[in-house]
Amino acid sequence: MFISNTSTLVLLAKVGCLERFLAVSPIIEIPVQVKSEALFDIDSYYARLIQKLIQEKKINVIPVDSTKVKNIMSQFRLDYGEAAAYAGFNSSKHQAILTDDGELIKLCKLEKAPFICALAVIIRLYEKKQLSKNEARDKLNELQKIGRYSEKIMEYFKDKVK
Repeated sequence: MFISNTSTLVLLAKVGCLERFLAVSPIIEIPVQVKSEALFDIDSYYARLIQKLIQEKKINVIPVDSTKVKNIMSQFRLDYGEAAAYAGFNSSKHQAILTDDGELIKLCKLEKAPFICALAVIIRLYEKKQLSKNEARDKLNELQKIGRYSEKIMEYFKDKVK
């Protein structure tokens, strides 16, 4: 099982890979704070898709203690959804935190909490033959346009699809 912040869900939905990922991975949990962020623009495609996946119980919404979230926010430069995902992470329950947020990634590295970004999900789908080589390349290119990835990171993940 994974726990996710908003960014990775939205990025995967925007490039058409969220449902494919859920088809080959364990259930994703999101804190109520992340649900609120993800459904903010309810008329958008990605919000409607995420809402549908919540209704289908492919994404589970979980409560996370807001006091714990605020405490994390006071110690680290995280927004509400990122802090909630980190606060809700339980190493005995979750394989990793799904995040593309730079500050949350730094915290995960600092605390040795496993994390997976949208680029890694694309590679996983490619390795599991859910995406062809051309599809994987196209999805990585789409993520490069809408995400905030360094050239070095993009090069690393594009090299995985050769």
